[in-house]
Order: sequence, then structure tokens, then C-alpha cells
Amino acid sequence: MSFLDELKRQAEAAKAQQSTDYGALDRNMQLVESVCTSSYRYFTALAQQLNVLQPVSKLVFRFDNKHSFTSLKLSECAADSRQRKLRSVDVFDHVLLRYNLKTGSRLTLAKDFPPEIEKLEAKLRQCGALFQSDQVRSPETGRFVETRFEIKADFRAWVKIVPDHDSGWLQFQLVNLDGFETVSVSFPAFEVGSARLDELARWIVGEPNTFLRDGQQLRRVVV
Repeated sequence: MSFLDELKRQAEAAKAQQSTDYGALDRNMQLVESVCTSSYRYFTALAQQLNVLQPVSKLVFRFDNKHSFTSLKLSECAADSRQRKLRSVDVFDHVLLRYNLKTGSRLTLAKDFPPEIEKLEAKLRQCGALFQSDQVRSPETGRFVETRFEIKADFRAWVKIVPDHDSGWLQFQLVNLDGFETVSVSFPAFEVGSARLDELARWIVGEPNTFLRDGQQLRRVVV
């Protein structure tokens, strides 16, 4: 066999491999798109029901060691999605379900240690509460005394599904479902059906659930 013939053989093998790879990518993309579409429809229907029922969460949301909130009412639920281009095709960038957790109360907190001030500001950004902060200084010396926070204790929560079309996996980013924390977990797309989403809905309303079972790359971050 000549050297040219050997190159032709290698090129044909490479073309066959590329054809196989593109076929697998296309199948994964179609599966992921189908799951994202059904998840968006599920979120839309779930939001409609929750807006009517406005259930009260059974969970305890602990703001710090001294302040916690119970009986938070779920309201203003909405589903949303965004798209992006993948190899010149419009695909889902993410699917989102968001809602508010309302207490109807206000809270005043004061911190005088910079790391504690930064930690509280991070938690307020995490939970989505509206707040105003003011630095309090001594009227005699003008020295810093504390930072005082006036907080409207209504919080936000959301579920964001981020697809990886090439791998055929979905990452769920779950913010403030189980207290003030962010949970991320991944599933292969074929495992995300109505049963899995039902377990997620149970989690949202504070019911026992098995949503995280068999999930991969589980990570929890508490601010």
C-alpha cells in the first residue's frame, strides 16, 4: 500500500468517526430539547396552580442564629425560558421557575464587624430581600459604630435548569428551596420526567421528597 493510499484510509476512518460523533451529538441535542420543552410546560402549569393555592411552606428559613421565619407564603410564581444558538440551531439556554416567599414583616439588624457586615450583605443578595443600610457613627467622635440594616423580610426562590446538549445532561440550580442556600445537581436528560419534576414540586412546597436521589455532582452552598 502506498503512502497516499494509507492517508486515504486514515481520512475515511476519520470521516466515519466524525459522522458517528455528529450523530450522537444530534441525538443528545434532540433529547435535551424535548426534556427542556416538557419541563417548561410543567413549570408553567405548576406556577398557575401555586398562584391560585398560594401554599404556606412547611420549612423553617433561618436568617441567622437569632432570626428565623416560618409559614412563608409562596406567591407570584412564573415560568420563563431563554434560547441560544448551538451550531446555527436555536436551543434552550435555560428553563426557569421563580417565586416569592413572603413574610409580611420587617427586620432591623446591626453589625459592627466588617466580615459580619459582608456576610449579611451576601445573604441579603442571596435571598433577594429588599433592604437599606446606613452607617451609624458616634456623634461625639465621628467614629464608625455599626452598619444598620432595615430589611423587608420577603424573599425570592427559583429553580433554573441549564442544559448541556452535547453531553445529554441537565444541571438544576435550586436557590432558597430548603432555607437560604444554593443547591446544584445534575441528571442525564432521560431521567428528568414527570416523576422527577413531581418530586421537585413537593420540595418547593416543603413536602418530603426524593428529588436529589441518584443526582450527580451535588453541591450545597450556604451563605
